[in-house]
Formats: sequence, C-alpha cells, structure tokens
Amino acid sequence: MMNFQLIKVKADTPYERGVQYGYQAKNKIIKGIEGYKNIFDETSDKSWEQIREYADAYIPLIEENMPEIILEAKGIAEGAGVSFRDIMVLNCRYEITKFPIMKECTTCAVLPEASAGEKTILVKNWDYRAGIMDNIVILHIEDENEMRILGVAEAGQLIREGFNSYGIGLFNNSLQSVYDNEETGIPVTFLRRKVLSCKSYEEAKNLLLTSERSVSNNMLLASKEGKAVDIEAYPKGSNIIEPVRGIITHANHFTLNPELNAIEGSPRGDRLYELLMADHGSITVDYIKKCMCDHENYPKAICRHPSDASIPLFRRSITVASLIVDFDESAIHICAGPPCQGEYIVYRI
Repeated sequence: MMNFQLIKVKADTPYERGVQYGYQAKNKIIKGIEGYKNIFDETSDKSWEQIREYADAYIPLIEENMPEIILEAKGIAEGAGVSFRDIMVLNCRYEITKFPIMKECTTCAVLPEASAGEKTILVKNWDYRAGIMDNIVILHIEDENEMRILGVAEAGQLIREGFNSYGIGLFNNSLQSVYDNEETGIPVTFLRRKVLSCKSYEEAKNLLLTSERSVSNNMLLASKEGKAVDIEAYPKGSNIIEPVRGIITHANHFTLNPELNAIEGSPRGDRLYELLMADHGSITVDYIKKCMCDHENYPKAICRHPSDASIPLFRRSITVASLIVDFDESAIHICAGPPCQGEYIVYRI
C-alpha cells in the first residue's frame, strides 16, 4: 500500500517554516522540478526559461497582497537547495497547465442536515497525472500563534488542499472559462495557502471572492460551523453556489452560467450528488468513501483510472488522492491513489 510522506513543520516565521518543509522534501522537490521540465518540453511551446519568466511575472502582485506567503515559498527553495524561480514554477503550475486544458477533480461538502450525527464533511477526489503520485506530500504546519494546518500538495508547492485548527477547510477543482488568459493575478496555489491561514469562514470567503485572478478555479469552502459555499471564480467575476438540502457537489464545468465554459461538462458532480442523496440524513464518512470509488461513466468516473494506454503513464489522468475532512473529529482521511484500490489513513490536526 502506498503512503504519502508526512512533513511536520513548526516555526515562528514563514521563511523558517518554508526552510523546514524544503529540507524534508528535498528529493521529491528536485524530482518534481525535473518532471515538469519534461512535461512542459512535450506540451508547451515555451522553453523552461520562458516558463520561469512567466511565473516571475506573478511575484510583484503576490508580494503586494501576501508577502508572508512569498517568504514561505523562498524558504522552501532555500531548504531544498533549489532555485526560487523553479519553486515559483511549481506553484504556478495550475496557471501554466491551463494552456493546454486540464480537467481535474470532484469535490463535495456534506452539512449537518444531510449527515449522520450532524457532521460537517468536506470531500475531494484529486485527479491529475499519474506521474506526480510519488511527489505528493502531506503537510502539517504549526505557526507562531499555534494555528495548525493539515493537508496535501505536490512537493515544493505551498499547501493547496486541507483545513486548519480554526475549522476552515478548502478543496478545489479546475475550471476553464472563455475569459481565461495568460496575464497575471494571484496564482491559485498562493490564494489557497492564504485561505488556509484564515481564522473565520467570512474572512476566507471574502478572500476567495475578491482576489485578482487571470484564470478560472472552482473553490469549495466549508467550516466546522456547518457552513459551506462553492465559488466558480473566473477573471471577470464569480458564481456562488449554495448547498441544496445540505449538499454541494462539483466537477470541472460552470453550472450556473454554462456559457462561460471553454470545455465540455462532466457528469461527475451530478453523479456524486445522486449517490449522496440516496443516503440523505444518514451520510457517514464510510458511505462517502464508497461514493468516491464509483466507476459509473468510466473513463469519466468519480474514481479515475488511466484509460488510454497510448499515453505515457506519467501523463495519464488518474485519481492521485482521495481526501475527506471530518471537522467534528478534527481529522482528514487520505487515500493515496484511486480509493477503490487503496486504504484511507486518518491524520489529525
């Protein structure tokens, strides 16, 4: 059974936390950089230097809006002994891989009215390239104020999915809109890291709605207070999706304004809603685990598997991780790889 590396970080400054992270994940970070050099060599018309320059262009806006997050990224580079410019590429990979298009992930939130025991649960199947599975890390971060954050990332990236000790959780899906462009905004990985440092649901929601962006992203925010909202964000605005009967599900297309879509829709969000509604009022973490193993509509199923053998394994789409946050238990259940083949391990904040 495959497990992801657990990295524990505790320091009084963002830079020191980054250094600790980079040092512990050094080998995976170096491997990740080389992996993206190979991927972009095959999929992009830009050289690695041009891609670095593109990532560099985001720095001024990040420094202006979230300087502490830039310091953490610089610390990661120092700890791993790699170029900060390469760390920027890893943390802008979502923006870079939007051209050409990628389809990633299925998410959902289950609120007290729909769950057994009135729990609030946040869920994601992270779909991406099979080639990154060995480079995924679990991050447990503690800052100078004893805030703790627990979640996952590709090694070298800031934490991108997870929850914190104030009961704020965030999972995300890719979106592609007709307004996406290669200009600059706040890269989604930096935004996600900032949201996971928020102490309140309203603070996090406001940040997601007001941040400047150049590409679209779907963001599912939830809190231990039994609140959740899905935000379909794009360069010119955002759509807000509220829970229906205590459930929100989402895949990789705009649902409220389909004219925004630059890609075809996916059945995964609707399928997951159907599965959850079948046990409405009694939904448990164990039942959700079964739902995330669903293979209906293969190869576009909730549980994704490499379907085209002609594509090299390191580029084939697969569920690289399945994640379930149980806010009541202050825990996240993490399965490495497709959940139908693996086992969920519980990590506590």
